[in-house]
Amino acid sequence: MHEVTLEAAAGTGWNVLQDQLDTAHEAVRCLAVSGRRHGGLVTRHGRGTYTVAVSPEVPYGMTYERDHEGAP
Repeated sequence: MHEVTLEAAAGTGWNVLQDQLDTAHEAVRCLAVSGRRHGGLVTRHGRGTYTVAVSPEVPYGMTYERDHEGAP
């Protein structure tokens, strides 16, 4: 599985974090599209910590978002 982990520094504004997520999503989406088998999954693990990944749990051409259990 291809994935990008983002950990925003304390005090990072929402706009900066959103730009980082958008960039990671685009990179992972390109990998997912080239494989034509899976979609993208964005998981929030906690405040400011995310993974963006190609996932067999997600249909091709789709992106799902989820909170990891226990995420605030």
